[in-house]
Amino acid sequence: MSYVADRRWSIEARQRRQMYLDRVRNTTEAFAAKNRERLDALRAQELDIYIAGDYAACRDLLDRVEYLLLQDPEAARDENKRLSAMMRSIGSRARENRRTARVAERDATEAALQAERDAARDRMAFERDARAEAIIREQAVREDLLAMIHQARLSLAGPVEQDLCQPDLMALRQEIERSEINLQELDQIQSNLKHRLEAVTTSARTKAEALQLAEQRDEAQHDMEAVLEDALAVFSQLHDDAALAEIRQLQPRVIGGQMDMQHLDDHLSAIRQAADDRALQEAARRHVVIGLLRELRSAGFVISEPKLEGGEAGAVVIKAQRPSGAQAAFRVKLDEMSYKFDHYQGQACLEDADKVLPKLQDIYGIELGEESISWKNPDMIGKSERRLPDSAGGRSK
Repeated sequence: MSYVADRRWSIEARQRRQMYLDRVRNTTEAFAAKNRERLDALRAQELDIYIAGDYAACRDLLDRVEYLLLQDPEAARDENKRLSAMMRSIGSRARENRRTARVAERDATEAALQAERDAARDRMAFERDARAEAIIREQAVREDLLAMIHQARLSLAGPVEQDLCQPDLMALRQEIERSEINLQELDQIQSNLKHRLEAVTTSARTKAEALQLAEQRDEAQHDMEAVLEDALAVFSQLHDDAALAEIRQLQPRVIGGQMDMQHLDDHLSAIRQAADDRALQEAARRHVVIGLLRELRSAGFVISEPKLEGGEAGAVVIKAQRPSGAQAAFRVKLDEMSYKFDHYQGQACLEDADKVLPKLQDIYGIELGEESISWKNPDMIGKSERRLPDSAGGRSK
């Protein structure tokens, strides 16, 4: 007599919830490690001092993420997403603040030089009576022209613009300081200098805008590539080939500038969700297989090495046999299980089924759904039959 049945199974909500939280914790822990590496890199480059407040906030949030990993993995994941968003432009802002600080230092040096020139001008005022009026007036005009250059530089608001125009302004300053000034042509000299300064400042603003746009594009591109690299590293550690393949398909679009950060985040979120679902299904199936192996051994069966047939979406096949020749075979899919008790005398197969199957729910929390039983006349079955049940009979979830 043979006893063939299919039953669907599922994991209790509490155990499935724990598997899900373990998965979230592992993934979030990997992304948090990447964020810590970035923060450490900023400190190693001594860029953290230029964004002290934001850097401290990111450090505090990272500490909170690592604390929540043990307490509340879902909250840790949400906090880590917020941390990743905070850090996307932190590097560029740190470099911009460093550049501003350096420009401020140069401005201070120039102010000191200007103060020295003012002091020299004051000294010259005391000597004015001893000098010829023409020489004094020429020097005063030169100082006025130099002041026009200084004001032109101050009219540029950003440090990038000031850096770009600095060589041209220095060339004009040296030209005025070294050349003689014809007081009769003063109006023409001032007009020419004004036009030249306008050309220099306009060019600096245009170049600064182009440079800023290029830097923003490069920074956004770098951020997206970094996000992809982080995701590849995480799923490589998790050995998730399906997720890796999907992520690699995104790389040409990112490199080609065909995707922005929002669309990339949406795609990665979908990939992470699918990976979590696969991992949970496989963890649940592993839980069922472990339970079956233990209960079959406990019931006195000798078990062959389980095999995976048809890839991850296929079935784990378990074959077991008693010394008497009675056999049991199970096919465990991602959400369904079929089994067959064969080569038994009478209805003894039911006794073995009752030794194994009820404990799956009592001990391991595996819920078995409606059963479909198929009986076969032993006289019609060859002694050497080893075929596993197909989808037509058995118990299923």
